[in-house]
Amino acid sequence: MIRTCPSCKSHNARRSSVRASEITFRHIFFSPYRCRECRARFWVVSRNVYFLAGIIGIAMGMGAIVWQLGAWLESVGEGVDPPKTVAVPRLPELLKLAEGNDATAEHELARIYGTGAGVPVNPREEHKWLERAARHGDVEAQYELGLALREGRGTVQDFDEARKWLQRAAESGNANAQYALGLMFRNGTGIPIDSMRAYVWLNVAAAHGVSGAASARDSVLTRLTSAELLEAQAEARRISETHIPKSVSAK
Repeated sequence: MIRTCPSCKSHNARRSSVRASEITFRHIFFSPYRCRECRARFWVVSRNVYFLAGIIGIAMGMGAIVWQLGAWLESVGEGVDPPKTVAVPRLPELLKLAEGNDATAEHELARIYGTGAGVPVNPREEHKWLERAARHGDVEAQYELGLALREGRGTVQDFDEARKWLQRAAESGNANAQYALGLMFRNGTGIPIDSMRAYVWLNVAAAHGVSGAASARDSVLTRLTSAELLEAQAEARRISETHIPKSVSAK
């Protein structure tokens, strides 16, 4: 940066030492220089001023960006109501029925605590009521309990118990449980692989229209001998004719 002497207009100037008596507030913004031609001493704006101006400019720019972003977010959020907790007027009634071992009420309570419909989400309460509903004969609850145990959702993962509950639901005609059970036997999910039982349950689920069951069933074909295939088809036919499917919704 060129420093011009105010006396002789020479550019041949160098920075001068700051005297003890000159160390004041002014020293922050101005620096002393001495002309090499006429030896005049003069003060010019310090580099600190430019640094400070740059920092202030950056801060102001960032502030403007934040302000604009806040205004944009506020405009986006206009007219959007905050989520509301919907009360469950039937909750006391459901609790009373559930305490009397009403499986339907127990299953509904499990869903309420699982979704947080009017109450805080509580996986422990959800599992408690789901298990009670399953034990009291709610087939859909048996299926959901089997999945929860298989996945360790809201409870300790237990493949053997998962298989038992899925089988109870499958034997009661729950098509989704039949599919899930067939997959467990096919893949050996926590239990020994059993291709015959996998084919049986996947075949039954396919007959009941469960999406993906037919292709899963066909993937087991190569594992079976002709005799095993005939036996598995006969068992699937018997089950299909005996039990009416109670759920074919996708899970």
